[in-house]
Amino acid sequence: MALDLTPSARPHGAQRMFSMTILVVEAFLVFFAALVAHQLIPEDRVLTWTWALLTALALLLCSRLLARGAWPYLLGAVLQIPVIALGLQVNAMWVLGLAFAALYVFGVIKGHQLDAEKDAVDARVLAERAAEDGPTGA
Repeated sequence: MALDLTPSARPHGAQRMFSMTILVVEAFLVFFAALVAHQLIPEDRVLTWTWALLTALALLLCSRLLARGAWPYLLGAVLQIPVIALGLQVNAMWVLGLAFAALYVFGVIKGHQLDAEKDAVDARVLAERAAEDGPTGA
């Protein structure tokens, strides 16, 4: 089966729900990592807060844009890089950033698969109902 990364057409589908949830939780994670880095590296506080707040805001904005096509999903994948790179200031972010990046990719792929399966079931049910109703106008 070929890997299809086109976004689901469902307005409230599993792909969008999984991806949005992961991005929002990740924004909170970045904020809390900034709080940790604030105490660990006092000489880099401006860099830490600028980096963290811009990344968190970008994650939140991206989560709201997921309904607009495929590019926000790609943007979400690109935003995993600065999250992982926060490991330069907080060592735990190497692990947490990679874990969230894996969760994001899994959410996009598995959510798309679940939405496609739901679309197939919906199409089958609608076809069965149309067959039961028979031809209209007779």
